[in-house]
Amino acid sequence: ITSHGQSITRSVLWYLLMGGRHLDDAEMYYNHVAVGKGIRLAMERGVPRRDIFFTTKTRPSGAEAIRAWVPKMLAELNLDYVDLVLIHVPHIRGLSEPPPCGTASQCRAETWRALAEFQDRGLIRAIGVSNFGPRQVQELISLDLAHVAVNQLEYHPWVPQVHRDTVAWCHRRGIAVTAYCSVGGPEKSATMARQAFLEHIGEKYHKTALQVLLRWAVQKNVSVIPGTGKPKHMRE
Repeated sequence: ITSHGQSITRSVLWYLLMGGRHLDDAEMYYNHVAVGKGIRLAMERGVPRRDIFFTTKTRPSGAEAIRAWVPKMLAELNLDYVDLVLIHVPHIRGLSEPPPCGTASQCRAETWRALAEFQDRGLIRAIGVSNFGPRQVQELISLDLAHVAVNQLEYHPWVPQVHRDTVAWCHRRGIAVTAYCSVGGPEKSATMARQAFLEHIGEKYHKTALQVLLRWAVQKNVSVIPGTGKPKHMRE
């Protein structure tokens, strides 16, 4: 593992030993080995695997690619199973070459079928999507293969109405929603934290502005996955 990988491993270990339990990763982050090592070190120190909820994500690259990727991903993590796998994006832009599965819709369907196979085998506990709109989610529901467990998308008080509508649509269908950039992400978090009304609410409840933003999403029945490598912010 590189020095960067060692930093990731250390951050995962700190987070889990502090009591954190929800880890969110992705194929395109290229850090499964380092994250998996952090998980194993935490388990060696007494954190039960059953208490850790590990999510990772993959592109809609078709059945053949997914059938090759899942065993590779599990081997990199050194885990027997993962709790949740999401299709990271609904489109096929950015792939190194055109996938053999065809159109974006065809690739999403093929990818979903392959993930459902691994869910049936117990190697993946649940499957879901990320950055999907209602039409794209409905396509997968119509395949009648597996429940769409989660839709992960950007969600905070300043998101456009379409995100709010998607959250409501998912909740009506029993699909959990997870927010990324719930405190604005690396580009906006500092600006959001200085909003006067958030600081006022924070003073009232003895919380920071960023904690107020996290609480806002949680009270909307949306789980949050704020990211940091700093123990101080982990505790916060």
